[in-house]
Amino acid sequence: MAERTYSEREVADLIGRAVERQQEAAAPHAEVGLTLAEVERIGRETGIDPAHLRAAAAEMDAAGRTLSRQSGQTTTHVTVERWVDAPLTPEGWEDIVAHLETEIGLASALPHGTVQQVGNAYEWTHSSALGVRTTVTASPRDGQTRLRLRQQVGSAGVRTEGVIYGLVVAMVAAFIATAVASGAVGVATFALVWAIAAPATMVLDRRWRGKKLRGLDTIADSLAPLVSGPARAAEAPAPARPRLDLDALGAEPSSRAPSRRARN
Repeated sequence: MAERTYSEREVADLIGRAVERQQEAAAPHAEVGLTLAEVERIGRETGIDPAHLRAAAAEMDAAGRTLSRQSGQTTTHVTVERWVDAPLTPEGWEDIVAHLETEIGLASALPHGTVQQVGNAYEWTHSSALGVRTTVTASPRDGQTRLRLRQQVGSAGVRTEGVIYGLVVAMVAAFIATAVASGAVGVATFALVWAIAAPATMVLDRRWRGKKLRGLDTIADSLAPLVSGPARAAEAPAPARPRLDLDALGAEPSSRAPSRRARN
């Protein structure tokens, strides 16, 4: 049987999982990791340009190392949390708000959220036209920053919403069947549609919630580098504009040029 060939993405996932397994199998307090040179060597063997690895490492070092990545969901919300090894600055919070209003606000009919300060934490809240409420909190903690993103994805659990929404669809279908045919046909239609719509709604709802969670994960990863704000370079003085030599062009300097009245 031919040996399976893995794509570059699959190879990266395999290496990541292998490192995790090695860490799990190591002593509880042992430090297991790879140097950048070791990562580059693995990258060469898997077809990854070492220049991209070095650039990615530089971005991580410049943005601040993410200490913790957590995500999960309840019956009504999805939540993502990041601990960033960098202090929160006012410029960083401004950049975070601007990014949120681009990624979340502009995707809905209500582009702007509400900003407030709760204690020493900053909070951005947004509600879409469909009632999806998103809350992002940035909390400074001893030189680090905790980013917490929380989004409402339902008013009840997947099973409950599947039963309710399936019931609504079945009632509408039964009403139409009764009006077109008879009450018996309406009853049969109600039972059939409910049996199909309820589990289908559960599957779609579960997938939608998973998509929302993955979306929050992506946004959290994009917010982490913004915590400390942009690097402010020293403003260099504007270069002096070269003086035009009017004499060389055969014209009189402006100080000796005749006035408009004199020319007239």
